Amino acid sequence: MRIRYPIGTTRMKEKDLKYLFIKSVHAGHIDGNDFFSTERSGIGIKIKEEGYFRNFDLVVAIIKKRNDSDIQFDSIDSYDNYVNIIRRTGPLIQFANKEKCRIDWISFFPVELKSDDDALDGRLPNQILNAILTFGRAILVLDKKHSERAKLRGILNLIPATIIGYTGREDYFEVLSVFRRFITTGMIGLNKKRLVKLLRANQIDSISGVYNCFENIQRICQKLVFSQLYDQDPGFAKEELEFFQKLADMKLLPEKKNLTELIRETSNLKITDYLY
Repeated sequence: MRIRYPIGTTRMKEKDLKYLFIKSVHAGHIDGNDFFSTERSGIGIKIKEEGYFRNFDLVVAIIKKRNDSDIQFDSIDSYDNYVNIIRRTGPLIQFANKEKCRIDWISFFPVELKSDDDALDGRLPNQILNAILTFGRAILVLDKKHSERAKLRGILNLIPATIIGYTGREDYFEVLSVFRRFITTGMIGLNKKRLVKLLRANQIDSISGVYNCFENIQRICQKLVFSQLYDQDPGFAKEELEFFQKLADMKLLPEKKNLTELIRETSNLKITDYLY
């Protein structure tokens, strides 16, 4: 398919840019690309248009097959991929069942496309944030003029997304900037050193056990947050469900009592103490 424009028309529509980008992915015509590459054997690509309830222009799934099933933490990327499986179990296991593949072979890349006919406005940050919260990463594909403006204004590295630009030539694209961080921890994060210091200051025993408990709660909360974005099954493991049961045996913290103590402890403070 060759895209032709009417006389006087110089801008592509989004659907035209989408067609060219999909063609480019399959043809390997993205210069500087090391994430959609299918040059190595055993790598497959699945592309879904208007993926995840029409929240993304495209969702690209890369399936990298390997024979061994050993868990290998041989790099930061491999560690993040395994953590991601734990955090985003729902969508990954759903895709694995559909494609009849192992869950650790899968990588998702949500893609937002902006043709020169589209305005770059306040919706873009929300779209990128939505992609990061859902899949841990975002890819932004810009048409030729948008790419030139982004390079000229020096804003490429200010956007938390990998940015790919159209070259204006057939179905050839180029990587303009790469955002390497893979977000696996969502909105919740624990600072281990601060937590340990806090527990010691309050004379809490079994610090490692308490920290492990917080880690479990954090992981479960993140699973719930990610799954609730699209009302999916979070895919809780048997051990996580058993952890739920242990939590169910605990009593609710006495909020009214805590409020009373806080009010009593601060009752002698004077507002004038804070005036200059």
